Amino acid sequence: MRPDSLTEAEVRRALAEVPYPGMRRDIVSFGLVRSVTVRNGRVHVSLTLSTGREEVPDLLRAAIREKLAEIGAVRTEVQIVEPERHATGTTDPWADRRRLPGARYVVAVGAGKGGVGKSTVAANLALALHARGLRTGLLDADIYGPSLPVILGIEDGGSKIGVTEDKKIVPIDIHGISLVSFGFFLGAQSPAVWRGPMVAKAVKQFSHGVYWPDVDVLVVDLPPGTGDVPLSLAQSVVVDGAVVVTTPQRLAVIEAAMAVEMFRKLHAPVLGVVENMSHATCECGRRSHPFGQGGGSRLAEAAGVPLLGAVPFEGPVVEGEDRGAPPVLADPEGEVARAFAGIAEAVERALKSAPESVGGRPQAPERVLEATESSKPMSGPDGSARSESRRDRAREAVRDATASGPERVGKEAGV
Repeated sequence: MRPDSLTEAEVRRALAEVPYPGMRRDIVSFGLVRSVTVRNGRVHVSLTLSTGREEVPDLLRAAIREKLAEIGAVRTEVQIVEPERHATGTTDPWADRRRLPGARYVVAVGAGKGGVGKSTVAANLALALHARGLRTGLLDADIYGPSLPVILGIEDGGSKIGVTEDKKIVPIDIHGISLVSFGFFLGAQSPAVWRGPMVAKAVKQFSHGVYWPDVDVLVVDLPPGTGDVPLSLAQSVVVDGAVVVTTPQRLAVIEAAMAVEMFRKLHAPVLGVVENMSHATCECGRRSHPFGQGGGSRLAEAAGVPLLGAVPFEGPVVEGEDRGAPPVLADPEGEVARAFAGIAEAVERALKSAPESVGGRPQAPERVLEATESSKPMSGPDGSARSESRRDRAREAVRDATASGPERVGKEAGV
């Protein structure tokens, strides 16, 4: 390869083959690569790293130089910078970031645009992880369009949720997983028309204001795009990995690439890409690609992350989810369910290969909140009165952490 023909994409693909010292997983998927510059065969790689192991920086420099020399780099400079620290006296938006008590891993599912089946992926990934024997939770943080109550057949969840005496929301157990959704509180005809500060408060309430049971994986369904919700989640909760969903067509891939970059800037390791609606198969057995072909693999290759799986498009899946029967449950031996089983296996493998603490932003000390006797669900009168009381207390818990009326919203938004 001619040195002057070396590109940034080729360098990033090569960096995706450099494992973090002592681990099998690469430095790109961990979100350590801050920037790459290539000019006439000379490469500058900037990493953001926080580690207590003194030997790690030198090991990374040596491994990167060796790998890039293999693809024709004439000279490689590796810069390793410490995470940005806020000046004394300023408010640090990351100060409250901590691990969720009870959740071993937190996995965010995001997409660059709507309509790519992100919530379908989140729901079926959670169910497939449960089928693998993992204790699984599912948080529907898609505040603008919560779909999981419909997909999972729990549209009346608002009448079934519980609240502890210290106003923590108690998830619903559905199909073996623990579920909390914004849809339980908004209602079918109540769109969330909230400004940024309101969204941030709601996300923090849903992350830290839920009494999660012990789970191996908590899957978080984010709204599409790169707005307030992912930022608020990353600033309040340690996210162990992100799954980016796309469909094959170019427009979806372009937007999904922005989601990949967003997660990296938030120092959430990108576990990989899921290509949804990858292909369709007619009754005659002929395979077609109504939404294009290969977009997911191209995105994964360009981003230097794995393609976790490709999920086919099937009419019965749409019909099933409309009536609360997702494919992992409705047709566990079908092609779609098998695809999600493979994705779940890949996600579990990626999580277990992750180091304890890497990334550009130092993780806040883990302040695990011990469950107390006061955290037990409240008991109440039997029948409908208890259901109404639970729903009211849960909505009150959300309101306490979000709004005190339009005047407060305007003040916090600066209007």
